[in-house]
Amino acid sequence: MSDPNAENDLTGKTSGWEKADKVAHGAGKVLDGTSLVLTKGYAIVLIVAAIIAMVANFGALFWPGLLILAYGIYLLLPGSKLVVW
Repeated sequence: MSDPNAENDLTGKTSGWEKADKVAHGAGKVLDGTSLVLTKGYAIVLIVAAIIAMVANFGALFWPGLLILAYGIYLLLPGSKLVVW
């Protein structure tokens, strides 16, 4: 009794599992790219909102605005992040 995968290896054809693995790998890359873009966009929105809050009401919103600004800068830096939506 011969192995059907061995025959596929001899003819150069890929199995269904190998194709599914390639599709899943590509989908994972798309998801990673999308989450990166969303995180960077969210960081820019936070930075702009923090600057507006700090300038509009300097006394009451300075420290919260500064914390939000620092978090926005943290999200822009490379590496894995903890994102609070």
